[in-house]
Amino acid sequence: MTGALHPSASATVGSTAPPLSGYLVAATDRHISVRVADGTWTFRRADVLSLTDWESAAAQGICEERPVLVRVRSGTVADFTQRRRVELVDRPLTLPQDHTPARGDDELQRLTEIWARTLELTTRPGVGGATMTCCQTRSHNGSDDGAACDSLD
Repeated sequence: MTGALHPSASATVGSTAPPLSGYLVAATDRHISVRVADGTWTFRRADVLSLTDWESAAAQGICEERPVLVRVRSGTVADFTQRRRVELVDRPLTLPQDHTPARGDDELQRLTEIWARTLELTTRPGVGGATMTCCQTRSHNGSDDGAACDSLD
């Protein structure tokens, strides 16, 4: 296995990411692979600033691999692999895209702020303290069979 790597003198605290805790599964002259709960990170050896033993996990002795803390240079490009179960079906093997359930919320918020500014309304939450609702219950033919409402919170 590998010993501790000491950061170079040119590395400052602000230029490093917080340490990654995991289990060392492979170490070569070119790469280091660390297993975490969701998968395995593989870093180039040149991007690893320090590799030290993870004392609290080692004391528990819950895993055969060596528990380590890895500190990498900020901006490091790394590979991340995940273990997936494959079920054989009649369609090609694909991975679903990870979409946020609130897709489009940022754009809707931006458009709402633009619209509110044109009406000279505040866009900060909790300011203003009133809701104004305008309703029209008359259709074009003079009957009361339709409703159109706008609400400003």
